Amino acid sequence: MSDVVVVGRANAGKTSACLRLARALGVEDLVWMVERTDGGRERRRLPIREAERWLTSGEPHSTTSLQTLAIPVARGKVSRSVDIVDSAGLADGHVRDERVRRAMGQTLRALVAAKAVLHVVDAADIGRSLEAREAPFHALDEQLVAIGRTKAFYLVLANKIDLPFAERGVAWLRERLQDARVIATSAKTGAGFDEVKRYVWKLA
Repeated sequence: MSDVVVVGRANAGKTSACLRLARALGVEDLVWMVERTDGGRERRRLPIREAERWLTSGEPHSTTSLQTLAIPVARGKVSRSVDIVDSAGLADGHVRDERVRRAMGQTLRALVAAKAVLHVVDAADIGRSLEAREAPFHALDEQLVAIGRTKAFYLVLANKIDLPFAERGVAWLRERLQDARVIATSAKTGAGFDEVKRYVWKLA
């Protein structure tokens, strides 16, 4: 098992989480393959600091293709790799932008085929919803949890713990998803990614 598909709602921090994981695994020069929805492929290489500036955005739906990050993992004298597949963010309801719709369809196909899944959730958003007495979990995330539980490897990254209300969101997720591994993370600060690294390292 070498491919780990990273999924979640739009703007949960999936791309930032992928890059932070690559840094935790010691990657300095990032190599990735972009698989466009029209079937075209493009190989790219950048120092990871430049890749972080180039690939990440605060805007939702900024990722519109599958982006497979090839991450080397040293296992003694043997060099192996794990492919981290960054995907387009998912959204509930009808999406008008056809390019985004195609990218979401591509994500769902990759998710169905995956054996290993990292599900990135915005813990701060959940905490804010709890504070406002609103529904903390979206139906889409419920569906992703249901699919994730069918996989051989499934981790929930309760992301954005550097933001207000996130701790409450993490506590809620751990109570709600007792049969899943929930790791509190911050793609911004790197918190939690040493633990994520230990799980992903076993897949190489």
